[in-house]
Amino acid sequence: MLGAALAMTAALIMQFGRGLQPCTMCIIQRYAFVIVGFCAFFAWTLPFRLIRVVLVVLGIAGALVGIGAAIRNLWVMAHPEVLCGRDPVELFLNGLPTAQWMPEVFVASGLCSAPIPPLLGLSLPAWSLIGLFILAVLLGLSLRKR
Repeated sequence: MLGAALAMTAALIMQFGRGLQPCTMCIIQRYAFVIVGFCAFFAWTLPFRLIRVVLVVLGIAGALVGIGAAIRNLWVMAHPEVLCGRDPVELFLNGLPTAQWMPEVFVASGLCSAPIPPLLGLSLPAWSLIGLFILAVLLGLSLRKR
């Protein structure tokens, strides 16, 4: 839950502080962090084991979608001749209610192949991949009997 909030905070700092516009794959990764965060929060607060298991599975599924988007983002960055963005996925994402309510956070306006300066030696999609993997593992470990 805290890790997802930190990841979203870092993404917003990079967007507003450094002027990096999020691409389609970036927005999918943001949604993944939000899903993981909400699922972790409710799995932590709700008392029923069955509901916790369902929430953990949904959170892990969300993390896996985000991991897939991060891998695709890294691949596109390594192959800048491949275009990403301005496609039906972007139109779908930008048409979601969350994009209408919070366009600053959930509207894809950048290109995946745009050069992004590394953060502590790694690209943002690499950090996202690592973070989503760690959160998925932590969610899975949370199901162990106490």
